[in-house]
Amino acid sequence: MPRRRTGPAKSTQDHSLPKYSIAVAADLSGIPQQRLRRMEESGLLTPNRTEGNTRRYSDDDLTQIAEVADLAEAGVNAAGIHHILALRAELAALRAENAELRSLLAQNTDSKPAFM
Repeated sequence: MPRRRTGPAKSTQDHSLPKYSIAVAADLSGIPQQRLRRMEESGLLTPNRTEGNTRRYSDDDLTQIAEVADLAEAGVNAAGIHHILALRAELAALRAENAELRSLLAQNTDSKPAFM
């Protein structure tokens, strides 16, 4: 019996959509499967899992794999990589918040009457 769709169709442009097996992720990233497993074991990567507990990687995961691999090749250890990734995420969140606040400020500045 075919499964019924319970929500809206997912866009193929959704970079967080888990769609690659570990073999495909290894081929696309150039990182061996065993190294991908070690990245997951050390907490540097968290691929989604299917109901059968099979790893599924998204395009966002592939980007993170490349970042982790680059940092490791530069000599950064796992603890340092964790710290750098956390700082990058915090920076991205702060930039988004800053942009939102600037937009709100611009709206408020534009809507106030000019005083003479």
